[in-house]
Amino acid sequence: MDNSGDISFPADDFPANSSSLQHHFAKLKKQMSRQKADYESKITSLEQRNKELQLEIKDLLSKLRQQRKWYSLVEIKMRNAERAREDAEKRNEMLQREMEEFFDTFGELTNEVKKTERIIQSF
Repeated sequence: MDNSGDISFPADDFPANSSSLQHHFAKLKKQMSRQKADYESKITSLEQRNKELQLEIKDLLSKLRQQRKWYSLVEIKMRNAERAREDAEKRNEMLQREMEEFFDTFGELTNEVKKTERIIQSF
């Protein structure tokens, strides 16, 4: 059989290649360790930022609920104020009519009193 396709290492190159591979393997292991530390640091940082953002969202939602309550109260107060204004206008109109009726009646009474006084004076 022909083994010309097989790779062969000279006997004196093997220890040098083995040492070189071990050195290269150690460098790769160190690089992977640094990358792992970097990734873990980034993950920790992202998790912390996520917690901060979740707290901020919770706070903003609470403020939003408070603003909605405040807005509802303002709407209710505005409707109540509008109803009170309308009621006051109706009372003022009714009072105006009653005053006009009173003065009309009082004027008629005054005229009657004046007529009666003239009649009495004429005797």
